[in-house]
Amino acid sequence: MYHYKLQVLILSQDNRIYDAVSALEPLAGFEHELLLRQSADAAVKTADVIVCELSGAVLAELVKNSKPDAAIVFCAEPQTAEQLDAAVYQSLTDLWIRPCTEAFVAFRLHRLFEHIKIIKDCHLAQRYLDTGINSIPSLIWFKDSRGAHLKVNDSFCRAVGKTKADVEGRGHYYIWDMKKEEYEQGEYICLESEEIVLQEKKTCIFDEKVKTKHGMRQFKTYKSPIFDDNEQLIGTVGIAHDVTDLENMGAELEVILRNLPFAVLLTNEAGKIINANNICSQYFTEGKEAMIGQEYQQWKQQNLADMSEINAKGYADAKVLVGRREKNLEIYEKPIFDVFGTAVGMLCMCRDVTVERLLEKKIIYSANTDQLTDLYNRRYFYEYMTRNKIMSKHVNLFYIDLDNFKKINDEYGHQAGDTVLVMVAKLLKQTFGAEFIARVGGDEFLAVVLGSKTDAELANLAERFLSSLQQTIADNAKFAVLSASIGIAVSNALTDVDLLIRQSDSALYEAKRNGKKQYKIYHK
Repeated sequence: MYHYKLQVLILSQDNRIYDAVSALEPLAGFEHELLLRQSADAAVKTADVIVCELSGAVLAELVKNSKPDAAIVFCAEPQTAEQLDAAVYQSLTDLWIRPCTEAFVAFRLHRLFEHIKIIKDCHLAQRYLDTGINSIPSLIWFKDSRGAHLKVNDSFCRAVGKTKADVEGRGHYYIWDMKKEEYEQGEYICLESEEIVLQEKKTCIFDEKVKTKHGMRQFKTYKSPIFDDNEQLIGTVGIAHDVTDLENMGAELEVILRNLPFAVLLTNEAGKIINANNICSQYFTEGKEAMIGQEYQQWKQQNLADMSEINAKGYADAKVLVGRREKNLEIYEKPIFDVFGTAVGMLCMCRDVTVERLLEKKIIYSANTDQLTDLYNRRYFYEYMTRNKIMSKHVNLFYIDLDNFKKINDEYGHQAGDTVLVMVAKLLKQTFGAEFIARVGGDEFLAVVLGSKTDAELANLAERFLSSLQQTIADNAKFAVLSASIGIAVSNALTDVDLLIRQSDSALYEAKRNGKKQYKIYHK
């Protein structure tokens, strides 16, 4: 939605840094403006990202003159880095110890640009929230668990006659200009209803009388608990609809439906759609008017054909095509009961969770994947192996350990070691194809091959990998000492993952003891 020109200033006599940045593809919504200088100049004051190779004294002056939110990367020899002032250290975004390869520079800058994009996205999300709640005529507020108002919308401020600066951080009595004694003697239940929501830990609906700057008003309030990532209760959110002047409940319902930020439709006891809000027209091509009067189940089959099963909490996922873009909708169904407990209809809410589902996928990918090699990690290996579809199956486990890897790290540095690990991961993928592959240690890898295999077939896979590794490093003197040893263990009906690992490790040890650069198959 936004477009941002990221000004990148490179203060260096080494053109490799400039070349590495030039080769980077800008992230979505960004473009790069590259500036190459031999020394600091006026561009320091406008640059968003500064990559520099300077003395400590010049660096301190640069930090002082740069933008407050500028990302500063300092590239230096180890001795220079150790002599930096602590205050300068705190001002740096990243510190690169020379020598730096183009691949290293590109990798670190790509990560930095991703971080900058996340910050921009967060700011945009904050604007979305502010714009959204301020466009709604209902009163909206967020409170912490102690009852202090953390955020309110414009309608809330108009009702209490105070600015957001006056309201945020303050409690009920101050905001509503009410003494505790007056509250206790009146028919007010605002504070009590907050306690109910905190205790029930679910969305609750209340009818509340409130003394505003415009006199006594009647509100229909919807209050929900807010939980953190650890499911700990941290506060509440409330939406209050002023129903003082509404002539009947039907009008009140129309106001609620019209102001909800997601698609909502209602059915009667016969299963026909009797009402829907305008957002339905955004998600479904036939529009709100055409929906009313249709059989709900039939409408659902036509418009939500790939809808998942509704879970115990009443939620399901579905995909719809909006224009040319596919959106993920979270569907919530709940029966509506009258005062006698008789089912009189159904409430269906459709919320756009496209961004949330995408973020969930990214989080799951990050949790399950080794960032350097793009292979699965040890944590996900155990999750994969303990699935019902894997347990009790015929499993062949290859335990691969690199020989003399430490020598490469010690002699050529960890960047060379990282290059080796990425290369090995690529060779493993070429050898084992779609089979499960994980990096489980510094230079240790596991490959899981399902299905019954002969010793000859297992040997062929191991030999293919060892051969491809030797061919790949043949022309690189730095990696001449590198080889790999492989231990292979077989389970006809997997019941104990750790036992299979120990067996493959035992075979690996035998391969190492016999001179490395080979494989062994475990036999009892």
